[in-house]
Parts: sequence; structure tokens; C-alpha cells
Amino acid sequence: MLRRFFSLEYKYLVAAVFIFGMFMDMVDMTVVNVAIPDLSREFHASTSAVEWTVTGYMLSLAVFIPAAGFLSDRFGTKRCFLIAMAIFVLASGLCGQAHSLNELIAFRIFQGVGGGMMTPVGTAMLSREFPGAERAKASAIISIPIVFAPMFGPVFGGYLVEYVSWRWIFYINLPIGIMGLLFGMRVLKEHKEDYAQKGFDYVGLLSGGIGAAMVLYALSSAATDGWTSGKVLAFGLTGLAMLIGFVLFELRARPPIIDVTLFKRPLFALGNAMLIPAFGMFSGFIFIFTLFLQEFQGRTPFESGLIQAPASIAMAVSLPIASRMYPRLGPKKMLFGGFFFSIFTMMPFALLQHGTPAWAIIMLLFVRGLPFAFAMVAAQTIIYGPLESEKQGPASSAYNTLRQVAASFGVALVATLEISRVSSHVHSAVTSQHLQAPTQAIIQQATQRGYQEVFFFCALAMAIPVILSFFVDNKQAEDTLARRVAEREAAGGAPAAVPSSAAH
Repeated sequence: MLRRFFSLEYKYLVAAVFIFGMFMDMVDMTVVNVAIPDLSREFHASTSAVEWTVTGYMLSLAVFIPAAGFLSDRFGTKRCFLIAMAIFVLASGLCGQAHSLNELIAFRIFQGVGGGMMTPVGTAMLSREFPGAERAKASAIISIPIVFAPMFGPVFGGYLVEYVSWRWIFYINLPIGIMGLLFGMRVLKEHKEDYAQKGFDYVGLLSGGIGAAMVLYALSSAATDGWTSGKVLAFGLTGLAMLIGFVLFELRARPPIIDVTLFKRPLFALGNAMLIPAFGMFSGFIFIFTLFLQEFQGRTPFESGLIQAPASIAMAVSLPIASRMYPRLGPKKMLFGGFFFSIFTMMPFALLQHGTPAWAIIMLLFVRGLPFAFAMVAAQTIIYGPLESEKQGPASSAYNTLRQVAASFGVALVATLEISRVSSHVHSAVTSQHLQAPTQAIIQQATQRGYQEVFFFCALAMAIPVILSFFVDNKQAEDTLARRVAEREAAGGAPAAVPSSAAH
């Protein structure tokens, strides 16, 4: 059985290694949030101080994601991916044995070095092996950890935090990571790109990484300090200025860390433009929904994880269907339908109340996960499918950087919105009833309305990618995918299936 597995076509072995790395990375991102209250008690620290275990990791990601694609093209994808995975595993072990909060934050920053490199390098490797129209298959593979990590992470992490120890949410990465490392060493082939051997863009590395980190720090601080605080404005505006400078410099750099000219390609630009608000709102939704379950409904971390886990089953069901239907429907219909129906599957959350039973929430979460898979498969196909091999690394870095910024912005936006709406409702109720202070009933009603309005906002924001989907040209997508496959075959690559027709 094992011998038969190793004899699989190389691209599927790459997919297996990718799943190891991305699953480990995404599980780690989902379980740490569950442990924040326990870490606060363990280290006798405030919640805001403990949140640096999340913020520090995100800042480290922001520094290394922009350079990941170029570094892998220069020094080799196999070498960079395995080094990144080794760093992640080592840092996970160090996090598990941390004896102080400062130690834990430092090790989480170190862990972010590996995480920031692992996902974009793995995505680039996968994109090269699934060119053109086969990109729909790669999108489905990429989505496997996206689907199952949120299902596995909160449940298993909640159980470990509640019944074992918070340390095991990090130790669990060790066996997964070691297996991934050994497997990757056995099956991966080295790959470099000629363009990346001509020099190294140190200015781009520093300006892009530091600029992205400053913007993410401002976004993560906005929920607690406010959007108009001096710290948020200083870091945010300085980070934006550095990113603008980064873009201007990259237009002339030879070779650049990130090829910003990729955004001149309509399909690449449109695909990213649609996924930015989608990832932002989905990340914000998950963040605020976890607070709704634990802080408002009073559920334990383990209960919260059990409620959220079945939502991933819907994605698991719809992903293979979306991958098979892409050649027949084309990207435009899949993007429009996926995003359009996402609005309506998210709307019912605006009706949730303090006493809404778990079974009703589970049903809503299951339905919510069905349509988004279609949009994600189509968007990633038009982003990566038409690109030539040497563009896959820079494209992966650009895509993952935007995804990380969008997720952080979404979390900060909905957190700030929820706080402001609750405060507004409390103030209105106290004023209208001529009270000196709010009653418990007023606070509960205001909190419920605040959550409901934020859920409605998350659903409504999905209208942005719906509108953008109208600008996708199916014929252009089909022609560019077919040309990419033809170029690969001419260069001696394996043939790939081309959609016979797409809805125009």
C-alpha cells in the first residue's frame, strides 16, 4: 500500500506534502484563540497582553509572506519549504514549554517565520504542478486544509485546553510536522527559477515586510484602541506609505520580490479583488461568531468547537462538486453564484438570539458553507491558472499577503463595529428610559442587537465580490488557461485537461 502511494504521479505527492504543512499552520491559527482565557490565568496577565501571542504571530507572517515566493525561486522550493516546516515544528515545541508570557510571545514570532514561508511556497509548488484548467483541481486540494482545519482545530483545541493543558495545542504540531518533513524529504524535487538568480531585492524585502507588518499591527490594535488613536494612525499611515514606496520600487526592481505588474492582468486582479472582501468578512464573521457563542451565549470552548465543526462538512461536500463543475459552468457563473448565495446563507445569522438552540446554529453554519466553495475554486483558478511557471512564486506571495491583510482588517473592522453598536444601543436605551445606569436586561438586549447587526454587515459586504464577478470574461479565462496548458506541453510538461466549453 505504501509503495503504491509513493508511485503516484508527482503532482499528487506535492499535494500531500502541501496538505501536511497548511493543515498544521491553519490548525495552529484556530486553536490559539480558544486558549487565550486559559493563558491569561496561567500567566496572570490581561487579555490584551495575551493577545500578543496572536498579534506577534501575525506580524511575523506579514514580514515573511511577501518574500516567500522569491526566496523559494532563488534557493529552491524544496529547501525553503522544508526549512520553513522545520522552523514551525521547532517553534511549536518551544511554545509548548514556555515558562512566561514573554517567552511564549517570542516563540510565536519565531513560529510565524515558518508559517509565513510555508503556505505561499507550498501554494506555488502546487500551482506549478496543476497548470491551466487543472487549477480547479488544485483549488480543491488547497481547500482541504481550509475545510478540515477549522473543524479539527476548535474541537480538539477546546478539548485540550479544557481537559488536558494549553501546552498540547502546540505539541500536537510535532508529530504532524515530523511526518510532513520526512515525507517531503522523500518525495519533493528541487525547483528554481532563472529570473531569481540575477540578484536579491533587499529594499523590497525590508519595505514590503515591514510595511505589511505595520499595517497589520495597526489593524489588530484598532479593535481595542480605536481607529482614530495616535498609535493606530501612526503605524497604519507609516505602513501604508512604506507599501506605496514598495510598489513603486518593485516596478523598477530587477528581479522584484513581488511582481506587482501581475495586477495588470485582468483575471489576476479581479480574482484577488473578489477574494479580499470575501476573506475579510469570513474571517471577521468567524471571530465575532466565536465571541457570540462563548461570551454571549456562555458556552465553553469545547462546546463552541463542537458547534462550529459541522460547518466544515458542507465545504467538504461542495468542493469536489465545484471542481468538477468548473469546466462546464466557467468562472463567471461559479463566482456570481458562490458569492450571491453566500449573502443569503449568512443573512439568517442576523436573527440569532441569546437562547437560540445549538441545533439551529449548526444547521445555519452547514448551509453557510455550501456556496463559498464554488466561488473559491473559480477565483483561485483564474488567479493562478493562466500564469507561467516563473510567476507562480511571486503570485503566491502577493495572494497570501493580501489574504492575511484582508483577514486582519475583517477581524478589526467587525470587532470595532460590534463594540460601537452595543455602546450606541446601551446609550439610547438609558437615555430613552431616563436611567442613571443600564440594567442587565438593557445590556443583554443591546449586546444581542450589536451581534445581529454585525452579522448582517458581514453578509451585506459580500455584495462587493458579487458585483465584481460581472467583470469576469469567460472567453478570456478559457483562452488563457488553454494557452498555459499548450505552453506547458510544448515545454515537455504533462498534458492537462482543458475545459471544452464555458458559459459565456
